[in-house]
Amino acid sequence: MKEWITLSFMPCHRMPERSMILRGKQFPLCYRCMGILLGIIIGIPFASVLVQFLSVVHLLLGGILISTLLIDGFTQKWGWRQSTNPLRLLTGLLCGLGLSLVIVLSSKWGVIIIMLLTSSNH
Repeated sequence: MKEWITLSFMPCHRMPERSMILRGKQFPLCYRCMGILLGIIIGIPFASVLVQFLSVVHLLLGGILISTLLIDGFTQKWGWRQSTNPLRLLTGLLCGLGLSLVIVLSSKWGVIIIMLLTSSNH
């Protein structure tokens, strides 16, 4: 239970300058990881309900949303610019939403493929 409260199961650097401080206590995740987690928590239920039709366009949209985090992270790592905590949170959220689309679509496609392979109407 302690792992869930402290979110210690998530691989995050937890740097204080990149984490939210509430009432003198550091939130257990950095802004980017917090955004990813929020995006997945929000995105999976919405994607499950809203994405009824399977489409490659949805996978491309997921890839674009995920790439925002990669662009932000790598351009900062390479020293091209300095990211900010609000931008880290936003790109993390977009990445989490993109991951949600990919997860939901992949699982739906997986179920369809398994049903086709195991159906008795060959």
